[in-house]
Amino acid sequence: MMNILILSCGTRNLLVRYFKEKGNGIEKVVGTDCSKYAPALYETDAHYIVPRMTEPGYLDIIIDICKKEAIDAVLPLQEDELYLIASHKTLFTDNGITPIVSDAETVDLCRDKFAFYQHLMKHQLPAITSVNSFEAFLKEKKAGTMSLPVFLKPTRGCGSVGIQKVEHIELLETLCKYADEEYLIQNFAKGEEYGADIYVDLLSQKPVTIFVKKKLRMRAGETEKSVSYKDEKLFELIQETVSTLDLFGPVDMDIFQIDGRYYISEINPRFGGGYPHAYNCGVNFPKLIANNIAGIENTNTIGDYEEGVCMLKYTDLAMLRI
Repeated sequence: MMNILILSCGTRNLLVRYFKEKGNGIEKVVGTDCSKYAPALYETDAHYIVPRMTEPGYLDIIIDICKKEAIDAVLPLQEDELYLIASHKTLFTDNGITPIVSDAETVDLCRDKFAFYQHLMKHQLPAITSVNSFEAFLKEKKAGTMSLPVFLKPTRGCGSVGIQKVEHIELLETLCKYADEEYLIQNFAKGEEYGADIYVDLLSQKPVTIFVKKKLRMRAGETEKSVSYKDEKLFELIQETVSTLDLFGPVDMDIFQIDGRYYISEINPRFGGGYPHAYNCGVNFPKLIANNIAGIENTNTIGDYEEGVCMLKYTDLAMLRI
């Protein structure tokens, strides 16, 4: 039995519940957040309100919580915190705590959408043609490899913030000219979108389970409606892609299928917002994590779930005196 600390737990109530379920090998779930209004805090066994991760001394506070609660593993959920924890792994391991996060270099690469695209190209993996400047778009357009409409998104964005479809060249030029940050310009993908929940074993460093869902509807960057899906060719492509990166633990991947061919879009080296679909189809990441922390290498169960099962997400609420 192990104790786990979930950082910046926010609204991930379902995830907290999954870690607390009996039989998953976890004795105590502790949560932190910088806001007392984070609802997932109140489903944990113990919780702490902490400063923002950018504040001085933040990591010292997290280590103190780990010591007080006898924490065995730390799980970051938020994009910026992934890199913070990944770049200070030894701070945790020196205290006997396992940080469940990929290597810092991989985390940073996956956060930078253009750098990730270049990585896919370097390894000859299928990706949707992308550039990171208006001038580069004009060059690709002249070459016939890009055309309007395009998909525009902040290169280091997350949660679908700032993304939009652009159909007019004048608007694209203006948006790029006055942008506060670098944009990724990508050929508009006319096809089906899929999401994959992957667990890369902390001991074997290989993917041991892959759950794929066809996305039916998205809201605020998260999958709201989806249906479970299987394709051996897609499983193989996912494994090939994962093998080019130093990924560990839970991984979320976005894929498009266009004219019968799969294209890798993005990787988020963390629990994805659509993970509840996988869990309720029997793909149990908390159990896999508990096994790894106990020194047990997980066996390969890739594709071991039922196809055609729908997830329909809806809003819930909690009423508390805080």
